[in-house]
Amino acid sequence: MIKIKKSPRKKILAISIFVASILLSSCDSSIKSESNRSNISSEKKEINFIPASKKEMNLYRQIGISYFCLARQAKVKFPESISIASNNFALIISKKHGGLIEEIGDKKLTNEQMYQGSYLQLIEGAIQLCPDQVPEEDKKKFLKAVEKLNQ
Repeated sequence: MIKIKKSPRKKILAISIFVASILLSSCDSSIKSESNRSNISSEKKEINFIPASKKEMNLYRQIGISYFCLARQAKVKFPESISIASNNFALIISKKHGGLIEEIGDKKLTNEQMYQGSYLQLIEGAIQLCPDQVPEEDKKKFLKAVEKLNQ
């Protein structure tokens, strides 16, 4: 076996990194405990969500469509691409706006309603932005769904 000589510089560096990590972790826990004290009173307050405006909805839609098209170009399968993009769209509306959309009024949407709505919006946008990435069968399903909604 070959014995490797350890340089004193490496030992000093390793020890200083170890000590610094201990100090930083203790600072972090003291910061967390102080911030928890101030959050206790704010947690009791009810969060008032602001409904998503038309402009915000358009932005979320564009983000979802871009994500979908990029995922499809990266060879991610259609069901996974549209599902992740739709879930992300719905999650933003749920977490940031509490499921409220300005155009709908005071009615809070369920996660399922947000998912279905985002799914249709993203398919429509994808057909316009990256039509080659949407399978023909899914384009037909989308058109049938739109026909049903218009009846």
